[in-house]
Amino acid sequence: MPEPLRILCRSIQPIILPDQSWEAGSSLLPIAAFADEAPAGLLLYYVARFKDRPLENLLCLARSTDGRNWSKPDCGSGTNVVMRSSGNLNDWGQFTPTTILRAAHEPNPTHRWKMLYWDRPETAMSSGLCLATSADGLRWAPLHARPIITGANDAASMIAAIPGVKTPLGIGSHLIHQQTLKHNPRLPTARDNLKGLHRGISVWQCEAFTGRWVGPVGILEPDADDAPDLQFYWLAPFQAAGGVYGGFLHCHHTIDQTMDVQLVSSRDGWSWTRENARAPLLPLGSRGSFDSGMIAAISSPVRWQDRVLLFYQGRPTVHDGKPRYPDDPPPPAGIGLAEYSPELLSLRPQ
Repeated sequence: MPEPLRILCRSIQPIILPDQSWEAGSSLLPIAAFADEAPAGLLLYYVARFKDRPLENLLCLARSTDGRNWSKPDCGSGTNVVMRSSGNLNDWGQFTPTTILRAAHEPNPTHRWKMLYWDRPETAMSSGLCLATSADGLRWAPLHARPIITGANDAASMIAAIPGVKTPLGIGSHLIHQQTLKHNPRLPTARDNLKGLHRGISVWQCEAFTGRWVGPVGILEPDADDAPDLQFYWLAPFQAAGGVYGGFLHCHHTIDQTMDVQLVSSRDGWSWTRENARAPLLPLGSRGSFDSGMIAAISSPVRWQDRVLLFYQGRPTVHDGKPRYPDDPPPPAGIGLAEYSPELLSLRPQ
């Protein structure tokens, strides 16, 4: 059995905090990182989420030349905000962008950048997953007047399909992996917010990005080798080398309400292999650290200057909002950075 992948280095403090007036009181969720084209550096998109003021959620952009020191540039409004909510209260969830894709060879220049986000475009319709496009990554326009998917929830990520790879639905252009719920009265539910319901992962597929999405099809659930309280909260896929998918599987432990991240791989985006001997690829930080309660890594890893970087949200609180260590002074939550060896992007699923 190969040695488990290990983190080469990891930030002990957040590298980005909600330190601007328009971010005050929010939690920051990184959703996409890119090697910048000019000047040489990094772009990082993140969401500022306000628990009690969800209509104020913001999609923001930060820049860096070293991955650790970040600026928040003026994106045209005197702030680094590139997108805001529709302004409509959601019947469930909050305005939350979850994926940004950049396609250098997109034939339609206005679709070079693609986004998946949760919102409620009109009060006459339900909340759901929506698509937006952009020519430059700064100015975004909804692709449709309505959500492409309603129901389930906002724990979803989109990926461009590997060209020519067949799935049970044939060859598609994009996949969406989304958390879905299944009845399971045997689960421990003392602290969970979903009594008798079990979180797993399903997939949607489209033949063309502007076309119809088909799904959901359940594809990934905990098995007999997992702890009885384990649930799969989110699957964030990425393209690895050799025409395969990698993925960050968010493992929600319902007894203590913590969440860490495992590595998975797939050849078609439907059948997944649990990698790394099921050990957390991104384990929780130690007691007293900003990422000791929950970790969310939905941004794809980025290869930059011979380094493989992963940006993630770290919180000292757990899923029900309580501190993991209530007797300790709470450290500030923020965006963390982990660096891995190139093997993270060289997966060989079974």
